[in-house]
Amino acid sequence: MRLAALLVAAAAFSGAAWAQQEKTVGGLTVNLGLMPAEQAVHAEGHRDAHPATFPSGSQHVLITLAEARGGKRIADAAVVVQVRDPRGAVVEKSLLHTQAAGQPDYSELFVFGWSGKYSLRVRVTPPGAKAVETRFVVEHRI
Repeated sequence: MRLAALLVAAAAFSGAAWAQQEKTVGGLTVNLGLMPAEQAVHAEGHRDAHPATFPSGSQHVLITLAEARGGKRIADAAVVVQVRDPRGAVVEKSLLHTQAAGQPDYSELFVFGWSGKYSLRVRVTPPGAKAVETRFVVEHRI
């Protein structure tokens, strides 16, 4: 069930190139989804949250959160993602509260302008709880 909304959203973008990773940290399951922005911004729940136009190379970074025990989705956390590109440039953004298939998620657009390894640091602060952090590495090809 934890990945159901992400998989439903990905299926809606038939033929879309997307990546997904999952990590458990501090009692939370953090899912990272990544796909080209031009495909993601047409999905219900994301279409109104993101701009209709964006820079070339933009990718849609999607985070879903759930309690590690029981899988209950978390809808009211603060999520910040820092992206470091293969050349060392860093961009950090607070993610928007969005939804796909009626399930809460968090997303934002980032430019992935180069081929190579991107490091994504995800910091999650659930309401009334201590922040947790995890990292993902994505191999991006242009």
